Amino acid sequence: MLSKLPQRFLAVLMAMLMLSVDLFAVAPDFNLRRGTTVPVRLVDEVKSKGKGAVAAIVDGDVYAPDGKLLIKQGEVVNLQVQRKRARGCGIPGRLTINVVSTKAVDGQTVSMEGTLAEKGRGRIGLAVGLGAGLGMTFLPLIGFAFLAIRGKQAVIEPNTLIPNVTVASDYVIK
Repeated sequence: MLSKLPQRFLAVLMAMLMLSVDLFAVAPDFNLRRGTTVPVRLVDEVKSKGKGAVAAIVDGDVYAPDGKLLIKQGEVVNLQVQRKRARGCGIPGRLTINVVSTKAVDGQTVSMEGTLAEKGRGRIGLAVGLGAGLGMTFLPLIGFAFLAIRGKQAVIEPNTLIPNVTVASDYVIK
């Protein structure tokens, strides 16, 4: 029994070494890892009342740990914008900007994750207070017209940095 113990130990050790060598040989070497931070800046002003595309760019170069340039500053960033206009009864406008993707230096599309949300100022209390208060007291016919008071639109200023934008997957950039 004692003589077979070193042989079994040696066999298990050799099997583990062979498995670890195979694992390292198969795994690709990613130089743009998931979770890498990418600075993104809005170029245009965005309003919840507006329409059309919104422009954004990469605000700084992104490098690999070995110093290789992966994403160039000034590269266009694709965004998805969701707008909700301000409505009556003082309901404010809302904006949500989701960062979708950009291009790496080798032309690959790099998917990204990041969100910027903004809400306009609500005026629900003003609309309901004036509408119901004046509608029941002084101006019964006109009082309820105050319920048509809209909330404020959401606005995001130009040159706003979108916080916490990260790469969504691992990539090998050539």
